[in-house]
Amino acid sequence: MQVGDHINASPYYLEEETSVSETNVSEAADTLPRFVADLCGWYSMTMLALGSRVGLLDALREGGGTVEEISGRSGVDPRNGREWLRAVTAGGHAVERDGRFELSPETAMVLGPDFPIDARAVIAFAEGAPAVLDSVVDAMVAGSGVDPGTYERAFGAGVARINTPIYLAALVPEWISGVLGMTETLSEGGMVADLACGNGDAAALIAAAFPATRVVGFDQDTIVIGREALPDNVELVAADAKHLPRGRLFDLVVCLDSLHHLGDPGPVVQEVHAILKPGGVFLIAEPGLTGDLTVDSAEPIALIVYASSVMYCLQQNLAAGGAGQSGGDGPDWVLAALEADGFRDCAVSPSATGFNIITGRA
Repeated sequence: MQVGDHINASPYYLEEETSVSETNVSEAADTLPRFVADLCGWYSMTMLALGSRVGLLDALREGGGTVEEISGRSGVDPRNGREWLRAVTAGGHAVERDGRFELSPETAMVLGPDFPIDARAVIAFAEGAPAVLDSVVDAMVAGSGVDPGTYERAFGAGVARINTPIYLAALVPEWISGVLGMTETLSEGGMVADLACGNGDAAALIAAAFPATRVVGFDQDTIVIGREALPDNVELVAADAKHLPRGRLFDLVVCLDSLHHLGDPGPVVQEVHAILKPGGVFLIAEPGLTGDLTVDSAEPIALIVYASSVMYCLQQNLAAGGAGQSGGDGPDWVLAALEADGFRDCAVSPSATGFNIITGRA
């Protein structure tokens, strides 16, 4: 999971009238000690997660209203609804005028369809995080990682949506189009594999862009299998990335924000090489850091990448037998794995979306 660099260019400061509470929060954030600002952020995200779970957030998004109206639509006790609305107003996520509450313009934009990540999926991650903390604590001491099933139970399929808006904006028009000749190959009718396909959103996007191409999504997490509303040219298959089924050869294999979850990259890269046509391409998206802490710690996405790695990505890598590769390590370990297995023309293309796009040709 990661947030793209271009999020910082989003229209956070909308040219609209803001409430006193919004102004106070914004000004206070610039003057509070880091610890207190982080504490406020934790409370604010926790309130959003609670509101999402009990329906208050959806009720607030549906036109707002009074305490009684919002509480009634969500089925929440009005006394609790009032206190929640106070909290999200103090946090700058809501505004109150004459006893009626509505989302702040900024939060309405963040929760809307044009924001470059799925903010509701991020809130789902925050909601599920407490359920995995004990397992993460044990894993941090033992160095053993956390079984993927722990995350499935805590997060369900929700977190798979986090990067979907980025894929919609960049996967086909930037990343795939940046591979020489690939757009033409897929337009004429090719074969694409999506490795660790998650909920199938990326596979569906590729299939919709190239209707003549067959797209196969591989994932050992059977929560994605049987998903409805996929294009007819998409197939989801339960398979371990280190033991992919044979019988079909692909023009393109993509692995999006996932290779660092899959353990030792060597066996995965070998499997991909085996299912690619001669001249086929392996396209990998990894967080857009360099691996140099001095450089990366200044990047807006760095804290998110490192912290989510401690809680999630690193633990899955270790549980899968990896050496601890993470999204914060930069692209060199990926390039080394590709070159060790004989991939040629290996290259790294930094993307404005906050990813490094790494490619190698079989």
